[in-house]
Amino acid sequence: MRIITKNTTALVLVIMLLITSVFIGTPVVKAESYPKTHPNTYVNTGVGADDIVGVAKTQVGYKENSAGTKYGYWYNQVFVNQPWCAMFVSWCANQAGIPQTTLLKYASCGVGVNWFKAQGLWHDSQYYGGSYTPKKGDIVFYRNGGSSNLSDHTGIVVGVNGSFLNVIEGNSTNGKACEFKTNSSRTLKSSYVIGYGSPNYEGTVTEEPEEEPDTYEEWQVTDADSLSLRASYSTSSERYKLVPMGTILNVTEFKKSGDYFWGFTKYSGKEGWCALDYCTYIRGSIGGVYYQMPPSVSPKTATLDVGATKKLAVTNGLGVTYSTTDSNVATVTKKGRIKAVSSGNATIKCKTQTGTAKCKITVATPQINKKAVSVCIGDEYKLSLTGVKGDVVWESSDNTIAKVTEDGNVTGIAKGEATITATVGDVTLKCTVTVTKEPTTYENFTVNSKSAYLYKEAKGSKIVLIPNNTALKVTQVVYSDTYTWGKTKYNGKTGWVIINKCKYVSGSINGKVYKKRAFLAVTAKKVYLKNQYTLDVRSASGTVMYSSKDASIAKVDSKGVVTAKKAGKTYVYATNKDVKLKCKIVVINPVLSKSELSIVKANTASLKVKGGNGEIKWKSSDKNIVKIDKNGTIKGISYGKAKIAAKRNGIKMYCVVKVYDPVLSATKKSLYEGTKKILKVMHSSGTVKWKSKDKTIAKVNSKGVVKGIKAGTTTIYAKADGVLMSCKVKVVKP
Repeated sequence: MRIITKNTTALVLVIMLLITSVFIGTPVVKAESYPKTHPNTYVNTGVGADDIVGVAKTQVGYKENSAGTKYGYWYNQVFVNQPWCAMFVSWCANQAGIPQTTLLKYASCGVGVNWFKAQGLWHDSQYYGGSYTPKKGDIVFYRNGGSSNLSDHTGIVVGVNGSFLNVIEGNSTNGKACEFKTNSSRTLKSSYVIGYGSPNYEGTVTEEPEEEPDTYEEWQVTDADSLSLRASYSTSSERYKLVPMGTILNVTEFKKSGDYFWGFTKYSGKEGWCALDYCTYIRGSIGGVYYQMPPSVSPKTATLDVGATKKLAVTNGLGVTYSTTDSNVATVTKKGRIKAVSSGNATIKCKTQTGTAKCKITVATPQINKKAVSVCIGDEYKLSLTGVKGDVVWESSDNTIAKVTEDGNVTGIAKGEATITATVGDVTLKCTVTVTKEPTTYENFTVNSKSAYLYKEAKGSKIVLIPNNTALKVTQVVYSDTYTWGKTKYNGKTGWVIINKCKYVSGSINGKVYKKRAFLAVTAKKVYLKNQYTLDVRSASGTVMYSSKDASIAKVDSKGVVTAKKAGKTYVYATNKDVKLKCKIVVINPVLSKSELSIVKANTASLKVKGGNGEIKWKSSDKNIVKIDKNGTIKGISYGKAKIAAKRNGIKMYCVVKVYDPVLSATKKSLYEGTKKILKVMHSSGTVKWKSKDKTIAKVNSKGVVKGIKAGTTTIYAKADGVLMSCKVKVVKP
């Protein structure tokens, strides 16, 4: 048996990192380079919620520098310069003496969310359908830039100020540890707040921090309901056991084989190999080398407009550095944010100690929708740009001939020619505008519908209703996935009409006669997994061909029937000889009608699965507490908490059910005049209404404290969770 002190372990780790850096290029962490301010001066009390908040308060104001933070160095030396909000929470828990069985040590917000869900300690925020009000010591999780399914920021709840969350967070404003009390984005109903993890602090036994492992790495199963432990590093090898989600594995060896990265580990007394592609690294090292998995980057390809930016997400790699093959096309910051500079192609390289991942960038060529256009006096034409992002400055070379608005709308003023210039940063694009007195060519239409409107612009707002059989002169035609639009005048106003609701009579525009084109009735559709939707293509001539951008998400057959295959977003296309139309398909997994539910013993409630098709399999984690039948009807059996699982189309969904069985601490009480005794309601949700049948004999307050007033007998009633209970009270003289 070997005994190594914490200081010795840290020294060994530093030496091993130095040696490794010489031979394999591992970046060396300088232990003295990060800020060491804000020591923890809080004295633990043994009350977990108080202690983690007390520790966090001592850290408010801590600020990172270019070398990183003490929280990252504490978590794992290689993490010293990584995003640190989750490691801040873990550090505070460690300093408060809270064991990992109560609050997992995590560096990834996603890992934290999954762990709380696996423990049955997760609560959706009020914005996302929950009803939970967070309490002191809870862990709050926030969504990332645009998705409610993912979290990239976390903090510690101090309390609730009305509708505002009082929270302490690391890696917040300007890279500091901050306390927020009345922040507009941190409220009970804010869309920024995903939900809360509630550590079970009751009965927590505080402990000293564990030493960092130095001969293995810890990985947690996070991306699969269960993972197979196999005899070898191959999907064709024998399966030993299923390893449930949330399980932490000690990995001692790695192999890359086939499409997977494998780790040798031990689970439930059996040694074997697991695919680490379904796991998340937590901590540890093997031979001084940290985080063995090769890096991957998302996205792997991207098309950007000039001036646009995009943040790369690198997983399975630490100490990442970024570079570009052509800084004239695209640049990249040290934190992985790309900026498109000029049209062309470049590759962004994301290098870590275990490999290099690449993202291919295509920067679009800036274009203006028209380089030359003719308009009539008083008419408008909308100019627009593609391939460039930023604020556009529009200018006319002669405002007496043609003027242009800040939105690119050109208006003919007088006969002549002017140049319209659009400038975005270093990009300048031009359009020559010729203004004529009257339209030189047009087509004649008559309104053939009771609901034809004149619109301000194609797909724009309505101006006025045009009566049926009204004759119109159309001077310009544009097409979209939904309608064909014609530019016209009605009652002295210029705008656009939907030609699909008009009848062609005669005429041509620049020698071309109007041609009816197909359009889609719906251009975006949400479809549940395994369900179908038929594309509604209208006014199509000839054969229509159908295709899908990603058939693994949604496939489409020769008749336009779309079948949802797996959750995600893609496009399906309908193409004939005239036009190619697209419809955005969003495939949604089945979901349970509720993720949390409370019922009283012997009562029933109903759960439903929204979406999907076919059989639903229901299961209760504890039938002694909650039962559920094949129709999704649950029944409370006894006081406690259990998890209901529903499986449909291979997707598992969960609902945490709490069963209440309110009961009074006594059914009979006697007391003297002027004295008090307390009644309690057990096994309830906590909200109790008290009432005395005769207040002249005995009174009861909102906390169940009964006071004898005069000799006699009366009844005290308590109502909790819809259940009425009573206690017979006898008051006697002293």
